[in-house]
Amino acid sequence: MEGDTETLTVMFVDIVSYTKTTSQLSREDINRLHEVFDDLVLPIFERRNGQVIKKMGDDYLVAFKSPTNAVLCGMDIQDAFYEYNSASPSKPLRVRVAIHTGEVIKRKNDIYGEAVNVAARMEDITPANQIFFSEAVFSAMNKQEIPFTHMGLKRFRGLKYPVRIFKARSNHAIRKQKRKSVFLELIRALIAIGAVLVVAYLVFYLMINYFY
Repeated sequence: MEGDTETLTVMFVDIVSYTKTTSQLSREDINRLHEVFDDLVLPIFERRNGQVIKKMGDDYLVAFKSPTNAVLCGMDIQDAFYEYNSASPSKPLRVRVAIHTGEVIKRKNDIYGEAVNVAARMEDITPANQIFFSEAVFSAMNKQEIPFTHMGLKRFRGLKYPVRIFKARSNHAIRKQKRKSVFLELIRALIAIGAVLVVAYLVFYLMINYFY
């Protein structure tokens, strides 16, 4: 029935700096950019049971019944673009993902309402290569499956109440952090070894001078 309401998890995905990027491209290159974008995200939407509501320029609006699947979908998307950019460093595509859970109005294969508005506002502040999601998503999702960081409260124009924001870490970001941690541990170990060697040298030097 037109005008029915349903609680869904709403996702927006768009290409960062799309207007600036396409202003420097031919029509053929713009079409190729969209083909790459679509080829990367559409299989992931399907795999995570996301329903594509519509595409507006470079912006996808997708709905999920599962908040957990929505955030995992965002992580998969960022991993896919990381792999693509690693293989095509001269023409990188950076995307951002914003996710919110709430009641939507369903009408003519589209969705409306505050949940959509909140997700759209969140998209505006989401940095490139990141996944932001709201406290509503956080409360409903399986927290054991998703690595996250609390980003604090954010007030948005046109919204009465502030929204608590969280950031999901993609798998490649987690691997990068682990490599950084291993590197830091190695540096600490080398510093500790160096300190021991310096102390040993000083002790040896003092003993030599004392006895001889």
